Amino acid sequence: MTDEADSRAAEREARIPRNLAVIEARLRDCADLAGRGEAAFFGTDFVNRYAAYAALIQIGNAAKDLPEQFRTAHPEVGWRALTRTRDKVGHLYGDSIDWDVIWATLLDDVPTDLQGITRARRAL
Repeated sequence: MTDEADSRAAEREARIPRNLAVIEARLRDCADLAGRGEAAFFGTDFVNRYAAYAALIQIGNAAKDLPEQFRTAHPEVGWRALTRTRDKVGHLYGDSIDWDVIWATLLDDVPTDLQGITRARRAL
């Protein structure tokens, strides 16, 4: 590796705690949004839907910034799902957003991912 590549790798390593904290905080936000119920999510107020949408994008961005060796060392987290969800929802706009998929993600994936991230943070 070049000195520049070594420097970038070190900077990425240094961001691990911050990225994990962001992922955990946004997963908690998603869990809170799911806890408000389906009626609140799908209701006339769009804020809950777009809050979940934004949180999923932030989660994926932070997960993508983690070094591959860190993600490999923590298989208890569905890293691929987190990054692919970000890719999927990050490229949907306006009426093409499938809110049912985002709602299902909040219900089905967030609790497990939150447990895994919490364990990964404790392992630091």
